[in-house]
Amino acid sequence: MNIRLWLTLLAGISISGPAMAQQVGGPQPGRTYKIGYSQIVDHPALNATRAGFLEALKEAGFIEGKNLKFDYLNAQGDVANARNIAEKFIADQVDLIAPCTTPNVQAAIRLTKGATIPVAFGCVTNPVESGILAALDKPTGTNVSGIYGIPPVAKMFDLLLRLHPKAKIVGTIYNPSEANSVAMNALAKAEAVRRGLTWAEVQVTSSAELLNSTEALVTKADTLLMPQDNTVASGFDAVVRIARYNKVPLFSFDTAAVQRGAIASFAQNQHQAGVDWAREIAIPILLGTPAGSITPVAYKAYDLALNKTAAKESDVTLPADLIASAIKVFDLAVGLKERVGRKRFFFEKKKQKTFAHLDSRKNFQWEAHGNCRLASPLQPLSTKLTKFFCFFFSKKEDLPSLTSFQRAGDSG
Repeated sequence: MNIRLWLTLLAGISISGPAMAQQVGGPQPGRTYKIGYSQIVDHPALNATRAGFLEALKEAGFIEGKNLKFDYLNAQGDVANARNIAEKFIADQVDLIAPCTTPNVQAAIRLTKGATIPVAFGCVTNPVESGILAALDKPTGTNVSGIYGIPPVAKMFDLLLRLHPKAKIVGTIYNPSEANSVAMNALAKAEAVRRGLTWAEVQVTSSAELLNSTEALVTKADTLLMPQDNTVASGFDAVVRIARYNKVPLFSFDTAAVQRGAIASFAQNQHQAGVDWAREIAIPILLGTPAGSITPVAYKAYDLALNKTAAKESDVTLPADLIASAIKVFDLAVGLKERVGRKRFFFEKKKQKTFAHLDSRKNFQWEAHGNCRLASPLQPLSTKLTKFFCFFFSKKEDLPSLTSFQRAGDSG
């Protein structure tokens, strides 16, 4: 990657300055606009981007249920589904296709080639390397424009080494079928090597592989740094669980991962990325500006996010100046309140008559042993762990408190 492009991405502006179309007027009275929006999977980072996108549309006068039909579809991690979704949007003759994540973008562009339906893409790391754009510094002259951005790799390593200076081997997990992840892995590996660190990587093809992959990775890596990978994000709780149990500091290029258990991240503000995507690309197109005349836009807003609980669990100290400068700081109390039980383990003794109120929770799997049983949102606990927890808790007259129980679950 040339120096000019790298500095451009970090600065968050395009080389020529994005041709931000000036919004004139607003939505046409009496008209209903149709947007087909898709993403490869459902996870917090992508959802935050979509929320920002919708927020900016509303501010500009495009309101769902009034003059906007917003058709959101999730490809469930399947590239074939991404293609089917694009075909549906074309058949529905939407006014704009807004694909989020590289597989969805590639499918939309491929299927609309030579067509009149504009494509305003987002959630892409490097659109040139993934074949989405020929260049970043000029309009495409086609039906395509969008927003993109590579996370500030060097600054993320600065943060990691400040918080964990003893790091020697940095491990990561990614899905090689995701072009964004491949590009990010190459950049992160190069930065690690430049700093004299060993880079250890494990590839996965689905989120079901994350638990075993993380278990293998922590046997050789003393630090974990996760990319903005959709597969990893979908099963990130498994990564957190293993990292905490083994006291291996966990960092991420995804700020949304910090709330879920990573210690720290310095990366783009996902919500603001969605706002900028709509304001600078989608809305001008809806108001009549040809997509091919708009220079692609780079991310502008980057945030520092910290998690006090995750740091404490991994024996990492967060400096006061970093806490003061962070946009978001999470702690145990906030995490427990916001998760509302969905990410925790649950335990009950059979003598308490019923498990009905826990059985009503979705996506939990149970493992029974003797007079108790345990639930995990990830997968059934091993028989060994089930026996251990059942033995431990059977010695107590009352169930453990929520806080201590969360810790027990984390070590499962």
